[in-house]
Amino acid sequence: MIKNTETQDEQIQKVKSSTWIKYVAVTISLFIAGIYTFPTINNWYLGIVSIDKSNLLTAKVFRGELIRDVAVSGKLVAANAPQLYSPEIGDVTMLSRPGDKVEAGQVVAKLNSPELISLIKQNKSQLAKLKIEASRGALIDDEAQLDLERSLDEAKVRLNAANREHQRAELSFDKQVISELDFAKTQDELLEANLRHQHAKKRVDLAKKRLNFENQTRQFEVNQQQIILDELNRREKALEIKAPVSGIVGNWLIGQKERVADSQALMTIVDLTQYEAQLNVPEFYADDLGIGLTVNMTVAGKKLKGTLSSISPEVNNSQVQIRITINNNLAFNLRQNQRVNATIEFERKSNVLMVKRGAFLKAGAAKSVFKITDNYAKKHSINVGISSVEFIEILQGAKENDELIISDHTDFAMHEQIKLTL
Repeated sequence: MIKNTETQDEQIQKVKSSTWIKYVAVTISLFIAGIYTFPTINNWYLGIVSIDKSNLLTAKVFRGELIRDVAVSGKLVAANAPQLYSPEIGDVTMLSRPGDKVEAGQVVAKLNSPELISLIKQNKSQLAKLKIEASRGALIDDEAQLDLERSLDEAKVRLNAANREHQRAELSFDKQVISELDFAKTQDELLEANLRHQHAKKRVDLAKKRLNFENQTRQFEVNQQQIILDELNRREKALEIKAPVSGIVGNWLIGQKERVADSQALMTIVDLTQYEAQLNVPEFYADDLGIGLTVNMTVAGKKLKGTLSSISPEVNNSQVQIRITINNNLAFNLRQNQRVNATIEFERKSNVLMVKRGAFLKAGAAKSVFKITDNYAKKHSINVGISSVEFIEILQGAKENDELIISDHTDFAMHEQIKLTL
């Protein structure tokens, strides 16, 4: 009989561990934990926030040529796109449709003006009447001149007769055949015949001048009427409306067969040989604009260059309108009212310290920026200079190859330093 398990039990002697080993283990554990937790505790103590670096835009500072420019937009317009107008009141027949190619001098529309045709007929009749009256007046003048010349001839005959009578009387008086009274009478008759002849000659001369003036007056009236008729004929020819330049028909400004008023716009002819860009520039840059500035343009993916040719003297909706002459535009297939994106070059500077533009300019009022060192970004004061569409000049506060945060830092702008996490 087994009384208990005493014979089966084995007594194990208690071994005492050294106390210093426990202390070493605890110390090592605390040290390792401190290594991993110290940066977090230190950042918390110093108020340093952590930002995910993938949410930020960064760029390095570098040196290069900086072009101070401004980005603008606008549209293409034909440098020569004349509008055609109705020369008279009437009904218009359009002969060319929008988009049709036309040559200079080609008839693109005809105008039917019954009022003008009637006026031409009236003036033709008036001209014929004046010509007849002028011819009749010339005949009357010839008759009057003939009568005066007959009177002159009669006076001359009387003068010759008086002269012969005086010579005979003079011979008779010398021979004492006639009395002195009769001789004096022949002298008076000679004098009278001479005066009559002189007066007749003067009347003929004056009549010739008068008749000449009257003839000129009648001719002037005929010429005046001819000028009026020529002008009406010119207006009649203008009823055939011709294209002033070679190009394409733009838009009809009226309907087919529509009755139009005098000087009413009918259509536009677009000259395809020369285009200009019409751009709108913010008023802020108005003082920097100048004739001759270089303009780089993009039209439907094509790169074009141009020169600023004109500047509007007024400001509309805080915009200044300018015109750009496009260089070598014949090499591209351009279209009226095509959209244009452009940059206007104001100034070029070489060996400039610069960085890519970003929202940090607005957030820091262009006075501060965060510079990245290792996994931290620290705020630094900067001074900026001129800017372009893509870059901005750094005058102070950064050096070449510095990496800056160029995205908006409004959320952490109040901190002097932030931690960047990956």
